[in-house]
Amino acid sequence: MLTAAACCIAALVLPAAAANEGALTVETTPEGIEVWLDDTYVGDSPIVGKKLQAGRYRVKLVDPVQHTSVVEDVLVQPDKVTVVEKTMEGKFGSLKVTSDPEGASAYLLTSLGTTPLSNDFMNPGKYRVELRHPSKRYATATEDVVVPRGKTVNLAKTLEKRSPFDLKAFIRLALGAGAVGGFAWAIVEHGRHDKWETMARPDVNPLAQTPSVQKAYEDDAHSAAVRRTVGIVLGSACVVGFEIVAFF
Repeated sequence: MLTAAACCIAALVLPAAAANEGALTVETTPEGIEVWLDDTYVGDSPIVGKKLQAGRYRVKLVDPVQHTSVVEDVLVQPDKVTVVEKTMEGKFGSLKVTSDPEGASAYLLTSLGTTPLSNDFMNPGKYRVELRHPSKRYATATEDVVVPRGKTVNLAKTLEKRSPFDLKAFIRLALGAGAVGGFAWAIVEHGRHDKWETMARPDVNPLAQTPSVQKAYEDDAHSAAVRRTVGIVLGSACVVGFEIVAFF
């Protein structure tokens, strides 16, 4: 049990200690910043009205995401609330990318992922963003962006639909038709060559026993053979061209 003297001393000391107290409020942007007082962790921001003995304190704010920190000396006065307000500037920038339609792959030097996406650890600088949609109906889009330190850049891009008959498709269609036409022509001329070659044989065609008639048949067979070769060359060239256009 406390003696009468001890009770008197406590009654005098406790109000004096309470009278020497102040309060500290710490608000940061963004919230969730670690707050340290003289190397002692006291919680994450916001800290509201924390009771402290009056005096000077070293307040350290640590951003666990951006890995940055700020140190500030504050004076807590009796019966007053000291307010610390701080905007934390990160060493990285943020890039948010959306596309219409969604699901496009975003590339810098490497893939960032598919839209919509967000990257909060971009080194400050200038970038060229390329968006490629998995559907061939949409054209590839590119955009140059500058990501400042501690800032967020929003990139929204509408992907243009490809025309079903763009120049590349038209060229491929023409080359395909050329290949079919060339080979069909070669087949027809091959049949004519065989026909005229047979007609030029005296043992098959009595008219070919006449030298002038036989030569006329042979000339027709030769002409058909030339046209057959041209058809094969034309069809083959169109097939090669078709593959080249498809590759690029």
